[in-house]
Amino acid sequence: MNAWYYVDAGHNRQGPVSDEDLAVAFRQGRVNRDTLVWRDGLPQWVPLERHLAELPAPPPTLPASDAAAGFPAGVIPPAAQGNADPNDVVDAGFIRRLGAYLIDSMLIGSVYYVVLMVGMVAVAIVAAGQDFEGDGFIVGMVLVYLIYPVLSLAYYAGMESSKLQATVGKLALGIKVVDSRGRRLGFGRATARWAGSIVSYLILYIGFFMAGWTRRKQALHDLMAGTFVVDKWAYTDQPGRQVRELNGCLVAVVAGVVAMGALAVVGILAAISVPAYQDYVVRSRVVAAQAEGAAAARRVAEFRAQTDRCPRDGAELGLAAPSSADIQEILVIENPDGTCEIAVTLRDVDGLGGAASGVLYVGQDPEGAGTCSAEGIPDRLLPSACK
Repeated sequence: MNAWYYVDAGHNRQGPVSDEDLAVAFRQGRVNRDTLVWRDGLPQWVPLERHLAELPAPPPTLPASDAAAGFPAGVIPPAAQGNADPNDVVDAGFIRRLGAYLIDSMLIGSVYYVVLMVGMVAVAIVAAGQDFEGDGFIVGMVLVYLIYPVLSLAYYAGMESSKLQATVGKLALGIKVVDSRGRRLGFGRATARWAGSIVSYLILYIGFFMAGWTRRKQALHDLMAGTFVVDKWAYTDQPGRQVRELNGCLVAVVAGVVAMGALAVVGILAAISVPAYQDYVVRSRVVAAQAEGAAAARRVAEFRAQTDRCPRDGAELGLAAPSSADIQEILVIENPDGTCEIAVTLRDVDGLGGAASGVLYVGQDPEGAGTCSAEGIPDRLLPSACK
């Protein structure tokens, strides 16, 4: 029988203890695979994992009555499912971690956008009431946008260092975060883990994908913080309940989360692209109307060069009816300074959006360059020459 010494969680040396006592401490979680141990014959302290084979095997599962009748005090029986090895740890695979990440991202994103909208309204109200200058408004908006990292830190570090040891997404997928000894994280280490994830964002998410090929499924921020993501039943008295393969229900959950995430992305892109496309269509119709007005303005310039006056109307100029269905009328006007212009009035139709009923004033300067201004049309819908 060997006499073992080991370093406990408080970095204090314990021992000597027998093979059986060390095995009991291992099953109870007081020591783990990474615990440094030494016995006579070893040249130095080494991780217990190298000498697990020397310890007595876990006892077989006992009925509750037998356990109550005389199971050794302090020894935690294996899971009821069978002869489960309490030293076995199932690391969470990439798919489970991805599903948890998507759930957490949607949850914290939803909360953030609600806070963001409320914050933006509040900043606008304060700015209007206090007559903020431009810099004050910008500072207020920066503070609103800084809410996200603060919210993210509180969520991830707070939940992963709590008794749950997991965020909502990880709880849904049956996984948790532990340190190298299988213990709950302190808030400091959980914060360091969160800060490490920023590096993964900066390198195009490569740090997150590392969980797919590292030996113990660690992402970059896990390696930086010395943490592991494992099945929720790891390091408990029922390790046999750990999920080793993705079952149908779990796959369905992950697929559903991915689908919802994809729909959210599509919705965001649609919310951005659809209005932009509609503005593009309206602007192209306004450009066509401006081009027809520019052609009429050139004829006005030729008329003035020949007669030294503006045409009385379109009929004198010989203008035909507008060819564009978006133009209500084209008028020849004379400005107070004696210059001539063409006024192109757009129709009041839904297809023109914010440009409906607007007016384009098109002419030529003395050097022959085209001029353009507008009334009742937003800048985003105007040709560049009219802004």
